[in-house]
Amino acid sequence: MAERLGKPFAIHGCEKMIYDIRMGPQALCLNDVIYFAYQANPDGPEAHPHLITYDLGNEKWSEPVRVGEVGHYDHHFAPIIWFDHERCIHVLFNCHVRDGGTHLVSARPESMDEWRKGAEIAPSISYPRVLRIDDGTLLLYYRVFGHMGYWSYLVSHDGGNSWTPPNAPVVDFDRDPQDDSDTWAGTYHSVFADEDGRSLHIAFIYWDERKRLHPIYNRSLRTTDRYHLYYLRLDIPTGALYTIGGDRLEAPVTRRQAEKCKVWDTGHRLTNMPSIAVDDRGEPCFMVPVSAGTPWECEFYFVRREGREWTWQPITQTNHTWSGSHLTRRDGSTITAHLVVGDIDGETLSYGGGEVEEWVSTDGGSSWNPNRRLVPVPGLLYNNPRPVELANGGEMDDYLLLYGWQGPDSIQPPVPGGLPPRNRGQAFLCRDGKWL
Repeated sequence: MAERLGKPFAIHGCEKMIYDIRMGPQALCLNDVIYFAYQANPDGPEAHPHLITYDLGNEKWSEPVRVGEVGHYDHHFAPIIWFDHERCIHVLFNCHVRDGGTHLVSARPESMDEWRKGAEIAPSISYPRVLRIDDGTLLLYYRVFGHMGYWSYLVSHDGGNSWTPPNAPVVDFDRDPQDDSDTWAGTYHSVFADEDGRSLHIAFIYWDERKRLHPIYNRSLRTTDRYHLYYLRLDIPTGALYTIGGDRLEAPVTRRQAEKCKVWDTGHRLTNMPSIAVDDRGEPCFMVPVSAGTPWECEFYFVRREGREWTWQPITQTNHTWSGSHLTRRDGSTITAHLVVGDIDGETLSYGGGEVEEWVSTDGGSSWNPNRRLVPVPGLLYNNPRPVELANGGEMDDYLLLYGWQGPDSIQPPVPGGLPPRNRGQAFLCRDGKWL
């Protein structure tokens, strides 16, 4: 456990004030200063984009800066950030479904004082994830349209001031139906880019959006009705898609084609977005939550290849498939996992939550041991452990970002007298077990 209690660096956050692994970055380090983007509002339910910095040299936080506003509450509107070649800050927020969001650029390098409107990136963006690859190219991976839309990507060679195709579908489960259920089929994705900039590793799960009674759990599961685990690799220079075995896939990958890249058929057991790590040989591994006897009796599984076969092993229990995780591969054999666990009734949670445990494997994932719990304030629920990324690509060692709230459902509690609810989320930063 951490040596001292943590003090939040941001308050008044809404649900997912630090977003899950579909979106990012939300924390970037440039010239020994960490820039954090989050959504918050002390006066009502709308969660506006904010930035705050932490100076590693003098170990001081700046004052938070509100950089824009949203018209109504939607946790999908969370901001992400990146830097262009002139070190100006780019913020993208207000993205969901049929809107390309709001793109702002700082007027001066590394400054949060003044902002200008940036160019439109695309007419429809959901879950934007920006990754920097070795030559300074930026890649934006995102979903187009709504739940049953397709996933695509854009590239930028000028730091995100302009974006160029390909803007072609990568995965589209609503195209070329395999059966009638495919007309209600969506997917959710996690991505990881190799340091050499050649490969984008894409892991995804299937969402059955028919709103039917679950055949085993005998209830409608709504946002948790997700299954299986798939993997494909995008060759960035050519745009070609491949299975783990090197077989070429035709774009877009439909549900019918995706059978070739299915890692784990979980049957009627529920899953959610996996975290990804990649070794020096380009071999991916995953951490994924999977349900068991009830939708709220779940386990985290570590999934990897041994030879030419996928294997999966249980690590520890959790209470919801929305409980987050993050994988870090230090070298060829050491892997660190940050997992959200908890014994609170998962049925009372909308998107998971618990305490964060750090687990370590020193043999490539064959065995795992708990290392410590990361709990800045006892009694809160926490979720979405996320790394601090480097502005030039990669992640900072030993830094972890997460958010917490007085649970289970009090991020936006009702206020007596009919006043708007106030957001109660808090964000924390950890460095090697110590809260900053």
